[in-house]
Amino acid sequence: MAAWECGSRRILICSIGLFLVLFTWLGLEPLASVPLRGFLRGIDPGATLRRAAFCGGTVVVEGLGLPARGLFLDECVVYWSGSILDPSVDSVLVLGGSWVPGPGAGGPASSGGGSVLPPCRFADLMLLDSGDSSLACGSVFEDSLGRHVSITMQGSWGTLAGSLLLQDGRDSACITWFELSRVPGGRIRLPELLSGITVQGRMTAVMDDHLEASGVISSINGDRAGVSFLIDDGGGSTSVILTSRLEDLREVIVSGARELIPGSYVDLVPSGTLVLEVHESDTVGISVNARLDSIRIHCPGLSADTVSSTAGMTLEGRFCPGTAAVTVDSGTFRIGSLPVEFRMRGRFFGDPWLELELWNDSVDGGDLAASVPSELLGPLEGLEMSGRGAFYARLVLDWGCPDSSDFSASVDASGLRVDRSPVHVGQLRHGGSCLMRDSWGGRRTVYLDTLLNEDFIVFDSLPPSFEGLLRCAEDATFRTHEGFCEYHVRNSIIANMETGRFVRGGSTISMQLARNLFLGREKTLARKVQEVFLTWRLEAYLSKDRIMEIYANIVELGPGVFGFGEAARYYFGRELGDLSTRQMAYLVSILPGPRLYYGFFSRRSVPGYWEDYLDRLIRISRDRGWVDPDSARAALADSITFPAAEGAF
Repeated sequence: MAAWECGSRRILICSIGLFLVLFTWLGLEPLASVPLRGFLRGIDPGATLRRAAFCGGTVVVEGLGLPARGLFLDECVVYWSGSILDPSVDSVLVLGGSWVPGPGAGGPASSGGGSVLPPCRFADLMLLDSGDSSLACGSVFEDSLGRHVSITMQGSWGTLAGSLLLQDGRDSACITWFELSRVPGGRIRLPELLSGITVQGRMTAVMDDHLEASGVISSINGDRAGVSFLIDDGGGSTSVILTSRLEDLREVIVSGARELIPGSYVDLVPSGTLVLEVHESDTVGISVNARLDSIRIHCPGLSADTVSSTAGMTLEGRFCPGTAAVTVDSGTFRIGSLPVEFRMRGRFFGDPWLELELWNDSVDGGDLAASVPSELLGPLEGLEMSGRGAFYARLVLDWGCPDSSDFSASVDASGLRVDRSPVHVGQLRHGGSCLMRDSWGGRRTVYLDTLLNEDFIVFDSLPPSFEGLLRCAEDATFRTHEGFCEYHVRNSIIANMETGRFVRGGSTISMQLARNLFLGREKTLARKVQEVFLTWRLEAYLSKDRIMEIYANIVELGPGVFGFGEAARYYFGRELGDLSTRQMAYLVSILPGPRLYYGFFSRRSVPGYWEDYLDRLIRISRDRGWVDPDSARAALADSITFPAAEGAF
């Protein structure tokens, strides 16, 4: 009987030593003199204990539950020394369990009423916090500075490893490594902009009445990065400041560029700085001072060759992820040595829209020619310019309401001079030649004067209705613009946005002529750059009559058919001057796609909807005074018929 009482007393004393440790950790002063279960229920009326066993210098406790404290331990081992009447707890080992931090839950950060926590190790401890579950392993010890915790945690949010110093009213942390897709526990709500991003890095933090943290993000979504950050949740909201050298973000930038331009090869060598200031209100301040010391892009829509250049950009703006709104108050983009100022507003989700302004009040001709990559110049490589010019352009794109889209531009090129050009436009004033290609693979040299080309039709011999019908269909402002027409660009933008694909270009007759005379058939940005320059030179060297004259004699209108004179004979077996107004309107109508519309001729039948289009073309030309009323009346009463197949020329 005495032995049983002695053993029970030893178990009780050692168990009390265990709970002395646990409740010191939980911030409570235990009463060591009460029986074990009574003692536990004094701490938590709902306390449960499945089993406690004494074994040498240890006490093993199983199934400990303190619901009010949010603590449930599967197994706990207390190592003690000293006499049975005066035990000393040396260390504690916790094996499995869960803890739900919360108001009144106590925990490692509690003061413990002056008691000193013995060293404690824990493994497989599940921390349940605001819907997050994190599996933790580590150790705790206490000294005069506070409680020191070494911990490794893993959950659906990610993984971290580091150390904490827990003090009264002030905690600090040094996280030596983390991989996070969000901050666990819900106390810190990162701005929506950062959601869905997985980052790796390291950080230090201090938390008293608010959190202050700083560190380095070494990886973003698996791409190497070097982003410094500051986090502060003071003032009732969380702000995050991200700062990075762009060379440390090279992999992220290149990866993003390749996603932005599918099917392309992109290689960039960036330098400079990027600063993002993110607030819980989801307003992001953006500051960029960037250089691209090397750009190499291969994209079928850009050029047939890999484009190489240098660039730079500075900007100040803001971004609101909640509404996907972007504002750039001031910015400068530089390609080569040519700067372009810009402002921008837009929204990129939902019903996206964009307003972009570009300008340079003093364009240096030498910088302009030298800054355009040679791969974009094509046949113009070696171009040299001097003097100064200026331009301003405004573009509005509204995908929700395409009709609201707009384009305007003003260009002053009067001070620019071309000192050397590989393409000589002046020879076209009175003669010259060009190599023409059709959509069937045919090609032929066409001479642009009557001396070498007896079929060449001079301007004064063009039928009266020809120019009016052509301008109505292709370029109404031909006689008044200087090669470019805002109205054309605006209408092509709207048409392409409404259909979601490229269905209409914005080229004037002058631009079409430049393309036909000097350029290939590929649809690339490089060709458009060349087309713009060559159009400017054509308008500078040639009269409007000469431009119209060359155009009428070289445009593709069928297989091996170039010019309206050949087309008149091919489709109707007549000379151009003998065509009816409706027949002339038909030839004009197939200009955008001679091969596409060739089926009308091969079937010897024009469908009703195309006859209706010809009627509209004739009426509009009449109403604008470009076709006389009598000719229009006869044309509207007419219809298109083709000669029999054997009669076609």
